[in-house]
Amino acid sequence: MKENLLVITGIISAIVLVSSLTAGLLLGEEEISFSIEDDIIMNDVENITSFGPRVTGSSEESDAANYIKNRFTDIGLDNVQIEEYQVTGAWFVDADPEEHQILMHAQLEQGAQNIPGAPDGAGGVARVQLDSTGSLNHIEKFTYLGYSGSNHKHDNIITFLGNGSSENFISAGDLTDLAVMINYDNQRNLSDIYKDSIDQNAGVVMIYTEGVEVPPFRTVTVQENGETVPFPDAYGGEYADLLIPFIYISESVAITFHEYIEQAEEDPTLFPSLDGFWEGNNVGTRTVRVVTGELTGNSDKKIMIGAHHDSAYISPGAVDNAVGVAQLLEIATQLSYLELDTTIKFATWGGEELGLLGSQAYINANLEESQNLDLYINLDSTNLNPNKGLGTLGIESSELEMVEPIIKISSEVLDGGWDGYSTTVNHIKNGGNSDHRSFNNKGIKTLGFFGWEYEEYHTQDDVAGIVHEESLGLTVEIILEIILLKNGHDENKPIIQIQGLEGESSSWVFPFVLALMAGLATGIGGLIVFILKEITAELMSFMLAMAAGVMLLVSIVDLWLGRALEFGFMSISLSFTLGILVVYAVSYYANRDIENIDLSNEKKLYKSGILTAIALAIHNFPEGLAMGVAVLESAQYGVVLMAAIALHNIPEGIAVAAPIQAGNGGRLKATLIAMVTGLTEPLGALFALLILGSILTPIMVGCSLAFVGGIMTVVAYKELIPQALQQNRPQHMIVGGLFGAAIMQLSLFLLG
Repeated sequence: MKENLLVITGIISAIVLVSSLTAGLLLGEEEISFSIEDDIIMNDVENITSFGPRVTGSSEESDAANYIKNRFTDIGLDNVQIEEYQVTGAWFVDADPEEHQILMHAQLEQGAQNIPGAPDGAGGVARVQLDSTGSLNHIEKFTYLGYSGSNHKHDNIITFLGNGSSENFISAGDLTDLAVMINYDNQRNLSDIYKDSIDQNAGVVMIYTEGVEVPPFRTVTVQENGETVPFPDAYGGEYADLLIPFIYISESVAITFHEYIEQAEEDPTLFPSLDGFWEGNNVGTRTVRVVTGELTGNSDKKIMIGAHHDSAYISPGAVDNAVGVAQLLEIATQLSYLELDTTIKFATWGGEELGLLGSQAYINANLEESQNLDLYINLDSTNLNPNKGLGTLGIESSELEMVEPIIKISSEVLDGGWDGYSTTVNHIKNGGNSDHRSFNNKGIKTLGFFGWEYEEYHTQDDVAGIVHEESLGLTVEIILEIILLKNGHDENKPIIQIQGLEGESSSWVFPFVLALMAGLATGIGGLIVFILKEITAELMSFMLAMAAGVMLLVSIVDLWLGRALEFGFMSISLSFTLGILVVYAVSYYANRDIENIDLSNEKKLYKSGILTAIALAIHNFPEGLAMGVAVLESAQYGVVLMAAIALHNIPEGIAVAAPIQAGNGGRLKATLIAMVTGLTEPLGALFALLILGSILTPIMVGCSLAFVGGIMTVVAYKELIPQALQQNRPQHMIVGGLFGAAIMQLSLFLLG
């Protein structure tokens, strides 16, 4: 009867082991692949660009917002809507061709100098024109900077103020009736230059940059109390009614102005004079639009992906940022085919070109929801072109611990056929030059994706024709892989799930209790041994082999192969090998003085139990590390992990207590030692939560577990299997090994 039961147990164990291994391998081989449609992305770029410059509050921006809303609906997003906020904005309206359009011109004049305080244009009456630039056309030769004043100016004397440093302004003194020209080198904020110009009574301020012939658009904002503030609203609104023309001029215009200044320096009767008609520039309240929609997940976790849909007032904004919006739409499309765990919210922002005003207004209106985000991902100007030396995708991470996983994902994606392209991942705690800065300012974790500044940036030449279609899928692919990494899909969910424990734990107490419960499960194994009246050779052989089966299965299949597939074979295999070498080194040191001493079978069993206890105590510590990190990510996953660890800790407790008791160590002592080996589990969790904190990375835990796997492997084949063989019960040993391996593999398969 007992032999039949043993055979049946062996057959069932073999079936369970083979079937669960096969199922695990088949599920493990399942990879999510995406079929990214470059032509659809490009079609969205062309459609959005066709609206023309999408200035915040304009009909063109409204058309773009409605287009995106319709695309969100077609993709199948939930809760699609356009939200509107009122912000201080700037817009530009040129006159009809037959009327006085936006323009300016300069002359070299001879005669009397300006009289301070005289009416605008009075100086030119007393001078004769010797040379003139003719009309300098708006957009081609000059552009407005954000929140520029709109006064029509006559006869302002042009003066050069170097690079516009504070020292330059102090040296210049009063600038009444002067048109200040600055060689801008990006060393100062534009808002500081603008403020100094107004404070010192300048009539006009112009900047240029060497090598820049097509003048771009730049906004002018101030950082106050962690927010981006339009210049007219900054400093308590002190400058709202004092705005003067603030313009960007081409290098060729600047060269002409310098020539006029140099001639005037040689002849005190000569004056370089500037006239301009800028009434087409307007500053006031504008409606900024934010388009939102979401793919609803199964948990409370939420990630937001955003891109701005507005553009600079002179630019159709193909690369900046129709590309980012189109890529966001493709990301939403690809994710719509998956069953998501995390809710993914999508947003496109107006007001970015005015100073991140759309995203900032949205966050302020939805502060609680925004601060509960697990991550915000931003796309801006993410078109790459290696043919122009612009093949590097920039990624900014607000959290240091995200840098390493993002580098790994980027490398894997690039290895998939993206020759000529690269990525650079930087940790920037606070900042960023796009909408992710609005989220950073509120303490929300962010990733910012961007391409490098291209020649057509913020100019009228940023059209769909310059987009490098081949590169459009790279950013999309990387972000999709990041979403999967952040538990955006349920492919890695355990088959047995616990409902009602969504979200992460905010306290160390809960993960500590879970780790303690898992660790104490070794005591259950000890109690099983304690209750048994007699440990026969058959039972001893079965238990030792069962423990060996558990340890070999979890060590080789999970702690080595599983970690290697996740983190790479090199680092994991090195850690695994190091664990093996450590056991041999310790064993050699411990046994070098007793090599020639014959140990009785009882002593050998006792020694085997103690070594197993030591190995398991070391093993449980990194398990606790893993549990501590897991529970902070997801309370539900932490409970599932606790159940899996507790399940395999029970036979581990048997593996400790049985040989100690059989080796005349005593029932109580065997049970207590088994229980104590599990107490390193909660210690590992506490160490992870209270000491390591944010520096603990997944690969650190993976290498620690692989190290322990090496230790357990040696203990299994060097101690447990030889002791089982000595019981001279081969059938019981084989069935025990199969049973232990089957139980362990089934727990890994079902509980994750």
